Amino acid sequence: MRRAPRASSYIREKAASEGSEGSRVREALAIRGLSPRKRFGQNFLIREDLAERIVEHARIGSDDVVVEIGPGAGALTGQLARRARMVVAIEKDNGLADLLLEEYAEVPRVEIVNGDVLETDLGAIADRTGADQVLVVGNIPYNITTPILEWLFAHRKRARAAVMLVQKEYADRLAAAAGTPEYGSLTVFARYHALLEPLMHIRASAFWPRPDVDSMLVRFFLREQPPVEVPDEALLFRIVRGSFHMRRKTLLNTLAESLGLGKPQLERLCRHAGIDPQRRGETLTLDEFAKLARLAHEHVEAIEQRRRDEPAS
Repeated sequence: MRRAPRASSYIREKAASEGSEGSRVREALAIRGLSPRKRFGQNFLIREDLAERIVEHARIGSDDVVVEIGPGAGALTGQLARRARMVVAIEKDNGLADLLLEEYAEVPRVEIVNGDVLETDLGAIADRTGADQVLVVGNIPYNITTPILEWLFAHRKRARAAVMLVQKEYADRLAAAAGTPEYGSLTVFARYHALLEPLMHIRASAFWPRPDVDSMLVRFFLREQPPVEVPDEALLFRIVRGSFHMRRKTLLNTLAESLGLGKPQLERLCRHAGIDPQRRGETLTLDEFAKLARLAHEHVEAIEQRRRDEPAS
């Protein structure tokens, strides 16, 4: 009977090393009576080799201040600290924050903050650490990815870039082209605020507990200025959200509901923008949405001014 070939020593050693980090995380949590919390979206990276590659992709300089989102059990924290001048790791889970405080108590370059990243002021961190801008890194909870991006973009003047793990499907939506099924208001919102670079596909097996989906490491180069000019950002994204909320409707119908303008006005608006009013909003690029927002601003302002001028009844 032919024997099955044995795995090489290299494969056996690699498998053992990959399993050891998972064991360390499980034991560290078990000792403290902790376990992964689903409501916090906790999936711990247990591949040390991948953690090292993630940190390499972050391109950390010796004078950088890194803000780490959701350090969890510290898979990235130590490697970040070996490269950066300072690491400020923000962990919401009280038990994990205590674990990290204990583990990094003797490491002056690491500061553990027990708090909610969405309530954190990046500018305040930059000011007290003497940095003009910080670098953001994190294996972020899947269930609050969009709020974290909104928080990041709101702080874009104090963050030069971010390298974050997100769901692969989410990364596909961020990078989608106009007219594709993945393209949506999230795509346009992200493109307005940042340049995106997909870096590395990471399989679900690299995490514990194992998530249902694979992940993608993405770099966000935060824009100092948006790539298009609009007089009113809120109006731009009102048009964008309305266009994707009713994906199957024509632009003429979605704009009528989003802007409250009559169809003759909207037809003129689209004609001046060089856009066919019978197109669906999901086919428009950011530049085309911006053209509509600039022209719509004049009409919306005129309507609101007339309402302000009307005598109170």
